[in-house]
Amino acid sequence: MKLIRKLLLANVLALLTVLGLTSALAQPAPPVVASQPAAVPPPPVNGPLPATVLAWDSELKSIDANEGDEAGHLFFSFTNVSTSDVVIQNVHPGCGCTTAQVPANWVIPPGTNGTIPVTINLHGKTGTLFKNLTVTTDKGVKMLNFRVNVLPVPMPVMTAADRTNNLKIAMTDRQAVFHGDCATCHLKQGEGKYGKALYDADCGICHEGEHRASMVPDLHNLKVPTSPEFWHTWITHGKPLSLMPAFCGADGGPLSDMQISSLIVYLNFAIPPKPTP
Repeated sequence: MKLIRKLLLANVLALLTVLGLTSALAQPAPPVVASQPAAVPPPPVNGPLPATVLAWDSELKSIDANEGDEAGHLFFSFTNVSTSDVVIQNVHPGCGCTTAQVPANWVIPPGTNGTIPVTINLHGKTGTLFKNLTVTTDKGVKMLNFRVNVLPVPMPVMTAADRTNNLKIAMTDRQAVFHGDCATCHLKQGEGKYGKALYDADCGICHEGEHRASMVPDLHNLKVPTSPEFWHTWITHGKPLSLMPAFCGADGGPLSDMQISSLIVYLNFAIPPKPTP
């Protein structure tokens, strides 16, 4: 009897277990609540932006700046001439020295206008620079171009009396050309330049000038052998008791070691070394 009771009890427990699991499995699953998707800007259109969407004040701009200016500034203005919103998703400059500040995902309603301010880093830049911006919108892509003319610092007009007076000053102190009014021609012109550009600014002004003083040698017709060591000595230390100043910083000059090295390379190329007689 005990054995039969144990068997019955085991069967009842097994049946309850099965029923419990079946009941749990039979319960309906909780409903899945779908979350609302986050708002995202429309994908950009890779094709060109039609002229019937944004009208620009100009697609090519030009500004002038002076050597020594740290930055140049310009702006592009536009109007939404379409009948729907236009989203400017980003403005990408063509180089790292240019920045354009615009709001993220900038919505331009129909009939309204806006301005894209542009800043160009001009530190050490000379000559004519050609730059561009790529404007990406939800209606297409537009490239805008601009030019920056970095103008040399204007040379002061000197009279014969001015030149005579400056020669007297330089004969007293050969480093005087880097100070006062003389610095406009002999210091400012060469800032941030290397090689030929530096030679034209800091060396050619005396050695190849229209009014070259008789005691200033013509470097293309020197009577002595030249070499990299020759140029290094003269550029770095100059010549005491003459008009030739020292250009290295340690001797009171304006040039860095790298600038002096660039001059040596240029001169050794432009004025080939003469063999020792």
